[in-house]
Amino acid sequence: MQSKEIVEGKEMPEKLLSALGDGSISISVPGTLWVLLGAFLVFIMVPSIGMLEAGLTRQKNVVHGLMKSLSAASVMMVIFLIIGFGLAFSPSTMAGIIGNPIHYLFGGDPQSAWPTIFTDGSATGGVPLYAYVLFQMMFATVTLALIGAGVSERIKFSAWLLYSLFFSLILYPLVAHLVWSPNGLFATLGTRTGWLDGMGVRDFAGGVVVHAQAGFAGLAITLALGASLKRRATLSSHAPFVKFKKSTVVPSGYEDLAAKEASEKYANNIPLAVIGTALLWFGWFGFNGGSSLEPNLQGVSAALATTVAAAAAGLVSMLMSKAVDGRYDAIMAISGVLGGLVMITPNAGYVDPGASLVLGVLAGVVTFGATKIMEKYLYQIDDPIGGFPVHGVNGVLGSMLVPVFARPDVSGLPVAGLLYGGGTDALVWLGIQTLGIAVVCTLVFFASYAFIKVSSAFVKVRAAFEEEAAGLDLVDHGVYKEEIPAKTVGTLAKESTA
Repeated sequence: MQSKEIVEGKEMPEKLLSALGDGSISISVPGTLWVLLGAFLVFIMVPSIGMLEAGLTRQKNVVHGLMKSLSAASVMMVIFLIIGFGLAFSPSTMAGIIGNPIHYLFGGDPQSAWPTIFTDGSATGGVPLYAYVLFQMMFATVTLALIGAGVSERIKFSAWLLYSLFFSLILYPLVAHLVWSPNGLFATLGTRTGWLDGMGVRDFAGGVVVHAQAGFAGLAITLALGASLKRRATLSSHAPFVKFKKSTVVPSGYEDLAAKEASEKYANNIPLAVIGTALLWFGWFGFNGGSSLEPNLQGVSAALATTVAAAAAGLVSMLMSKAVDGRYDAIMAISGVLGGLVMITPNAGYVDPGASLVLGVLAGVVTFGATKIMEKYLYQIDDPIGGFPVHGVNGVLGSMLVPVFARPDVSGLPVAGLLYGGGTDALVWLGIQTLGIAVVCTLVFFASYAFIKVSSAFVKVRAAFEEEAAGLDLVDHGVYKEEIPAKTVGTLAKESTA
């Protein structure tokens, strides 16, 4: 039992200095609990992403998928605490592009608060800075974990750690500052340019910062790595109109190995993938609902919108798979649910339940269509879990639709969406939103692609075909089935570091 003095010393103070340097503000105890609960829920999404990848890939890469998610937490959380939060959210900024890395060094001042309550435009209440750092840390970690899930079965674990370092130090803080920081270039683009005072890119919970960024980064890495041997062996039957390149054909001498790889099925454990999806859905309540930073009507509305969109999208994708393919495809249902969650994320705190239902239906159609297009015409893009159709496509489209569906009495924004009488201002906002999204996606894609290509000149980034066939569980993590001789494990491990 703790002493009375220790218990009293840990009580929440009534006021703390604002972390943004505008005087003292009252501490919101309900807001603090809301933000902490949101952070804990979002953390659940990290292992859930690993479970999803483990269930949808081949059995010999299950541990590799889980380890990428676990390492995403380890790398991102450490860097985010030391300098990442400052780079992303510092009030001192380099032209709205990037923040000061030492402003919130190691989490900043424990006796300060992040403003969450405003009265007449002035901050009057907030949550302890450490609570907000923890909350944002979880979002950063989820983004990196999503990228890892999108580059299945080929990237060497050491190369993944190297990319994680690059992403955590540079790309994520850069995009978060541009879009989410109160003084970010895109967050204030309307004011800076005079196009629309008080407005800029609006992304409630991460349609751009998390999902579009993860989708395009994953796409870039996938293209830089080239197709797997399994995908190369089956490419001609899936994408007959593709002009084959060196990175998409079976090399001479590997025909037998490729045939063996082609016979192995993806989705080795669909029940695990379904459980991972259900846990992601659960964690998303903290992802979207928690982004209101207070237990207010906006947060409640965001939570309701989240589950409605997920349910509608999952149902639509499932029914479309039955109509087109003749079966209720579990993987398509999973993709639909996740597509709905992604689509609603940038809109969640800005729309009413009716709009969330419409967005969910749209997400179901878009996810099904984008997945089928990639399977038929872009099969050389080796994305077995569908990361780009789910996160890249829905993240972009959902973010672009914010200026269309934003309801002013829900969003609290100074401009109404097109469907609520926003008129010319809403069209200008749509232009600003589209510009910001396009720049972020282009930047992330080319930066990620270039990093992988440059890194490959110095370290082994892609698994060799023999390593692919053995599985990265064996090659990178020493996990193997009993029927595989221990000598094989040692040989491959030695070759993989050569």
